[in-house]
Amino acid sequence: MQKMIEQLKFDGKRLIFRNYGFVFFSLLMPTAFYILFTQINRVQIKTFSAEYMGSMMVYSILITAIMGVGNFMERDRNQGLITLLKITNRNLNHYYISICFWSLMMNIFTIVILGTTAILINHVDLSTMQWITILGLVWLGQIPLLLLGIAISHVKRQETLTILGNLITFPVAILSGLWWPIQILPQWVQNIGNKLPTYFLNDMISSTVNNAKINWNDVQGLGVWIVGLVAAMTVGTIITRRKGRLARG
Repeated sequence: MQKMIEQLKFDGKRLIFRNYGFVFFSLLMPTAFYILFTQINRVQIKTFSAEYMGSMMVYSILITAIMGVGNFMERDRNQGLITLLKITNRNLNHYYISICFWSLMMNIFTIVILGTTAILINHVDLSTMQWITILGLVWLGQIPLLLLGIAISHVKRQETLTILGNLITFPVAILSGLWWPIQILPQWVQNIGNKLPTYFLNDMISSTVNNAKINWNDVQGLGVWIVGLVAAMTVGTIITRRKGRLARG
């Protein structure tokens, strides 16, 4: 337990509390977008402000998972931290748990910051149960994005990973309807966007803030993404280990 606590302290300092640029892009930039777009759309403020708050929460989670976790883990691997943990008999599970824990903390900070902003500026009024539901949805919805971030962290070059992160983050944000309603996009774009995990999460949060029932298709969609990514990563790990054994043999 003591080693787990030490790992959490170590990662918290370097990933969050001393990484101001990451905190800005993953927390403050979505908040700034929220303030800007809700003030522009004041005619629709009563319905738009709560829904767009959810969209920016999902956008922040997307940045944290793809641009954050992916880059952190790739850097740790290239700088030899993973190898160091192995040769010093440190539990790698502690490392992965710590990364996921701080990612969840960032997402909770997102809910607090965006929620407070929505209440103070746009007078969004949600019940305690709605906030609890949003928190639970964020916990569930971050899983496929974290898995995707972990998967792309195996890219060997930082430059390639940065390009790949941008190619995933911003198109996914647009296709999922996070920046503007997906209904105004061309139909072929909607057909792609409504199958993405960010769309499913955003739609569930939107249902929550509007006191509507959560669409079961959204839950199933997230489940398919989680199972599919876990299966793909498991197969990839098995193949990599076999190649390693053959190379040593």
